[in-house]
Amino acid sequence: MVSPEQERSSSSPSVSIASVVRRKKGRPGEEIKVVLADASPFFVAMRVWEEAPFHEDEEIDAARWESILARSRLVQARARAVSLLARAEQSRFLLRRKLLQREFDAETVETVLDELASSGALCDERFATGWVRSRMRAHPEGRAHLVAGLRHRGIDASLADRAVETVLGEQSHTMLDGARDCVRKLTRRRSLSADQIRAHLHRRGFASPIVRQIVEEHSQSDAGSRDGYDRHE
Repeated sequence: MVSPEQERSSSSPSVSIASVVRRKKGRPGEEIKVVLADASPFFVAMRVWEEAPFHEDEEIDAARWESILARSRLVQARARAVSLLARAEQSRFLLRRKLLQREFDAETVETVLDELASSGALCDERFATGWVRSRMRAHPEGRAHLVAGLRHRGIDASLADRAVETVLGEQSHTMLDGARDCVRKLTRRRSLSADQIRAHLHRRGFASPIVRQIVEEHSQSDAGSRDGYDRHE
């Protein structure tokens, strides 16, 4: 006679493993490809499989299978996140977006982001100051544009303000210096009129007082160059 426990066990849903194939390296985190009896393919993190191996022609309880997949998604998402962080600093917003684009579910992504933030591997403040430094070196622009650029990358307003102030304060590199750098890079390629310089600086978000000073400096420098040429003649 079959007991109620045995009857529930025998009738509980399960999945049948048709094949288990180890994948070559190349994706973050080693994996195995698992094909079920209904030909559905899945990728299971090698680490998860090693904790509780299963093999071809094995029947696995559905609840255990779901747990395997959930743990695998976590391992795979973490490996992908670490790989992205190794290439470049990320904000939480940007890293979340990239992981979601790779079709990791939202719950898994948030768990990974929380873990990385707790360990210090993911830090919006570090990302923000690093981004401002890089921006001021490569593409100097006004304070408003710098803050807007950080906000676009998911940094909250107060942190964006602090990051800009921190970078400008630590470098004795003022907005005026940034505007000068901007004009210097621009005029290397071609000669520009005062109106063109003014328009360009305004487009880059520099404040009007800074723009006026740079235009005056440029005009004086231009006039000095012409005077020197005239005397030489």
